[in-house]
Amino acid sequence: MRSLRCPRILFLTVATLASARRQPPPDYRGFGLQVARMPLRDRVAVYRAALGGSFRLEDPTLFILADTTLLPRDAGLAGGTPLQAELLEALRSAGIVKGICKVPERRQREPLICPADRAGYAVRFSEPFARGGDSVQVHIVVEQYATPFGPRAERLRFERAYHIARSGSTWRAVREGRLPQP
Repeated sequence: MRSLRCPRILFLTVATLASARRQPPPDYRGFGLQVARMPLRDRVAVYRAALGGSFRLEDPTLFILADTTLLPRDAGLAGGTPLQAELLEALRSAGIVKGICKVPERRQREPLICPADRAGYAVRFSEPFARGGDSVQVHIVVEQYATPFGPRAERLRFERAYHIARSGSTWRAVREGRLPQP
């Protein structure tokens, strides 16, 4: 009887450690960091820098739509606070985003379709998290979308975290990180 107990305990210990290892930390995004307080123009510049880490923003064919909900701190896309209306308007005025489209909380079988003039990418931003000095960390989730009457889009979705630093009046992405998929 004793010989069966040891393997069973070992199995339970390994299973518990393995499942605990898969659990993302409670602050999956911005772990241990506070939300940065910054003027609207800086926040727009930070989001531009984050998108510049993933896209060639000078490409005239690039079409980006913004999700109106910020990413939650937890893993996944459920929850999050609304993107401020004045921030969305500033992103539009700066030509960074062309409109809005909701990124689904879960990956869908069918590609995302957004009402837009052309196909492109829907983006959901996190709050900027203060890293100290003039630098922040921003997460973006990007999903490719198609238009209602255009060709189907591929199912492309990714999340990235960017360390963004200010040099003078310019913000730029200085490091990129990929996050584990929960």
